[in-house]
Amino acid sequence: MSHLTHALRNTALALAATLSVSAWAQTPNFHLHNTSAAAVINDTLAEGYWADANISSYKSETYDEIRLKSIESGYVPMITGEGLEDFDPDVVEHIVFRRLTELPKHMEGAKAVIALGAGYDPVVGAAYQDTFYVVDLTLLYVTFPQRTYLVKDPEHQRSYLVFEKIRPDMVDASTWTAYDAAMTKAVESVELRWAFGSVVPATEVFGMYVIEPGKEKKTRITLVSKLVFGDDTSWIARMGNQMPSVLRAGLRNGFDACVAIARDEKAHSRK
Repeated sequence: MSHLTHALRNTALALAATLSVSAWAQTPNFHLHNTSAAAVINDTLAEGYWADANISSYKSETYDEIRLKSIESGYVPMITGEGLEDFDPDVVEHIVFRRLTELPKHMEGAKAVIALGAGYDPVVGAAYQDTFYVVDLTLLYVTFPQRTYLVKDPEHQRSYLVFEKIRPDMVDASTWTAYDAAMTKAVESVELRWAFGSVVPATEVFGMYVIEPGKEKKTRITLVSKLVFGDDTSWIARMGNQMPSVLRAGLRNGFDACVAIARDEKAHSRK
């Protein structure tokens, strides 16, 4: 089977199959390839997890709250808001799952975001979208391949888009070869600010988006996102990952960019 045929088949499966959690308790329990990441993600949904977090509140912004929870490996950051206007939840879900490749149009730090593939993950039991990111953190560039799973909870009108870093063993050998070639090409396409700019692969990336009814606007979106840099990576990356101001800036820029994509879609649908 050719890579293109394989990708098309997986895309069809992804469109047809999503994991329903309507029979679960109100707080789901996610299972990922990265069990440690899954444990942190599940903890963030537990009552009281954020009780000792640093919380910043905002008015007249697309987001209304940012939280930073300190754990052994640094901070777990969270941002939540309703975008200052009404957005259809199905549109927001589609943007997060399928259209974050448009981030570079609206977010200066997103240097390249490319779709790698899509399908259904039998280990997790959910449809997925694979994406590769090249992000400018000012002092260095960070790269990571990310798999996002779509988990729907119609009973509570929620969608969870849970993500983790893609490992080579999560796809077959030919698919990983194609992914690797696409990722290399994406990195090479980025114009570095200086000749010896560092490009650092993230050791881990994981988190989730939660899309649910808003209190003042039609939809609320909450993002929890964690980047991890191991001891074998740049000390600059590890230091930046511990700085609250850097984390808050990244959350704000990413959230505003997602809202900008939603506004573009809203304007287009009116034409």
